Amino acid sequence: MRVLTWHGNANFTLDNVPKPRLTDDGEQKFSNVTPSLPQKWSIPKAKKSVLVKIDTVGVCGTDVHITQGLFPSTPPKVLGHEGSGVIVEVGKSVDPSRIGERVALNTTSHCGICNACRTWSFSRCASAEATSGMFAEYAIAPSQSAVTIPDRLDLEHAALTEPAACCLSGAEMMNVEECDLGVVVGGGIMGLFTLAFLKKRGVKTMVMSEPVKARREIAAQFGADLLHDPLSSELEEFINDHTNGHGADIAAEVVGKPQLVKKCISVVRPRGQVLMVGVSPKGSAIPSDLYDLHYREITLKGAFGRGNVFDRTPEAIADLDFTGIISGRYDLKDARQAIIDSGEAKGIKFVVKPSGYP
Repeated sequence: MRVLTWHGNANFTLDNVPKPRLTDDGEQKFSNVTPSLPQKWSIPKAKKSVLVKIDTVGVCGTDVHITQGLFPSTPPKVLGHEGSGVIVEVGKSVDPSRIGERVALNTTSHCGICNACRTWSFSRCASAEATSGMFAEYAIAPSQSAVTIPDRLDLEHAALTEPAACCLSGAEMMNVEECDLGVVVGGGIMGLFTLAFLKKRGVKTMVMSEPVKARREIAAQFGADLLHDPLSSELEEFINDHTNGHGADIAAEVVGKPQLVKKCISVVRPRGQVLMVGVSPKGSAIPSDLYDLHYREITLKGAFGRGNVFDRTPEAIADLDFTGIISGRYDLKDARQAIIDSGEAKGIKFVVKPSGYP
């Protein structure tokens, strides 16, 4: 099978390696597809795993940041963690009826009993087993991590389950009771999902603030009621105009820039809530007046990862309008270009098709 191997910086090779097999003995290890894992994670045991033929892999900002040296990762490694496909083989401890299931792939499994699972989230499980890198024609995943998708959700859009889960987890951290107005800063795929889930949870009016017109306009499909162009007016003025100077109830930063976190803090009302979904560079400080944060009793929350919601996410996204969301489809051999295009924000979401795209 073909795999795309990352060798550091923006260097990749397209390699042919043996198709992985689910053997019965011990931990499954296979050439080139085994990801570089944090020490706490292990390769899934074959007897409890499934082999998935990959249909679609989303290009994540993390993939971009890894190639730019902005996110820690150790080569050689097969990247790609937003995937969907069809189960073609199962380990001996997995129900064989799973063969043929259409699934979205979670990055890791969870035990449900460790301190991280009980007091933090399943996505931080201390004994997690990892799904192999998905820029490949096949991937091995713990059976638990291969989540069956609804019939009405196609495989291409099911590949967006992972980023959507991160946003759903964040949206569910917010108290939305009697929330009249929420604002999302950043109209990429994560911003769109965050907006959609806050709207679905009951925020009456949602604002999308995004400088790129195409992204701003597509936000209406995800529930945006008001669209703001930060190149034309200040967000503070826009929010004040629509709240009689009261401020937003919730503001979510979904870009990863500390100055935009500051802006979110500035536009919320007293006792307003700010959600950080975008990942700011390590070492970043909050560029805000802590006295103001304290005096106005602002709640600031970070949302990182899939939380406990991955299994529910395919159903949560199945009825969204994905028209125009996929900005480009690439064969596996062209995945490096997909990462470059994603990093240059040439569209909303780019995907790789490891089994080929006509």
